[in-house]
Amino acid sequence: MLVVVAGCNEVSPNATKSKPATTGRFDTGEKDGGPARPCVTDPSYYDVPNDGCDNDGDGTIDNPPVCDDGESGDSAESFARGMGICTKVSEVGYGLVSAKFTRGHGRDDAPQAEQHSLLEKFGDKLRPREGKRLGVLSTGYAQEFNGAPNEPFSRGRDWYGAVPGSGGNGTAPPGFPKGAKGCPQETEVNDVVNLHLELTAPKNASGFAFDFNFHSGEWPTFVCSKYNDGFIAYLNAKSYESGRPDNISFDSLGNPVSVNNGFFDRCTPGTTLGCGSQTLGLSKCPSGPGELAGTGFGLVGASCGAEALATLGGATGWLFSQAPILGGETFTLDLMIWDVGDGILDSSVLLDNFRWALGEVATTTDRPADVK
Repeated sequence: MLVVVAGCNEVSPNATKSKPATTGRFDTGEKDGGPARPCVTDPSYYDVPNDGCDNDGDGTIDNPPVCDDGESGDSAESFARGMGICTKVSEVGYGLVSAKFTRGHGRDDAPQAEQHSLLEKFGDKLRPREGKRLGVLSTGYAQEFNGAPNEPFSRGRDWYGAVPGSGGNGTAPPGFPKGAKGCPQETEVNDVVNLHLELTAPKNASGFAFDFNFHSGEWPTFVCSKYNDGFIAYLNAKSYESGRPDNISFDSLGNPVSVNNGFFDRCTPGTTLGCGSQTLGLSKCPSGPGELAGTGFGLVGASCGAEALATLGGATGWLFSQAPILGGETFTLDLMIWDVGDGILDSSVLLDNFRWALGEVATTTDRPADVK
């Protein structure tokens, strides 16, 4: 069990909202011991990895596309390609319909350009999960450290105050922001950046998934406070939850992704959580701060109420979220991050490795099998 907020939020990392998948294996053609599936070729199918079939009929078996090797543009479509969304409906009948950056739910106005980017790495340890680029959305600068591209690190380039904008910037969906169980929640969101994707699923898909890694400068001082910066993946599909849009990235208690989430464990063990009269005990942080090196979230200093030095800032590490949809269905997915209560301390989310799924797909957030 991971204890993330002592005295406030005790959370298991097992994060399945509905029953787990029992048919097939996610995103591969591996079988579950039942009868082998026959190969079916259709240009409206995606090419399933490792199933030994030429699903899309392009003449080559098992060649799912990789499309971001040279991708470096500033557009939302380039960002989507950097995440691994390689096909367009206008070209093959499934994949990307449209993409745009906005300031949140139901809005068309663009965020500041500095709040989104494609990078070859994030810090000293983190690399793309597929291809050569990963996408970054941020309430500050979407870069390593909190500054403009290629700007050298210095004090003030960490995640404590250097933001491209602040105050009342953006709109969350109805019911959000949503605090973790047992923690207060401010309702004002600031510095919102949203990647709004409209997608059509291939006919042989039954779901989709993507990888993400949430970083925040709110840790450790503002754990379980009203300043609860967050990330959500807001799915709107006719076949999902009877057409009611909802967030699909959460922990086992249904908490959205924030410093109060059960997966937030890339941080310094033994650090005082909270500040002043609101301290909440010492952090567990079983995965330690190693992955924060070079990100700006790994700045070493004295946390509030603690004599020992700690990394100020932390992260969830790589996770994936998945959800079911119908083959051939057109749906929207909003990948959205915001500051809450103020625009001072910043948070970023890394996004990569979008893929389609086979078999029975449960709405789940969890660690990828190759990530500890």
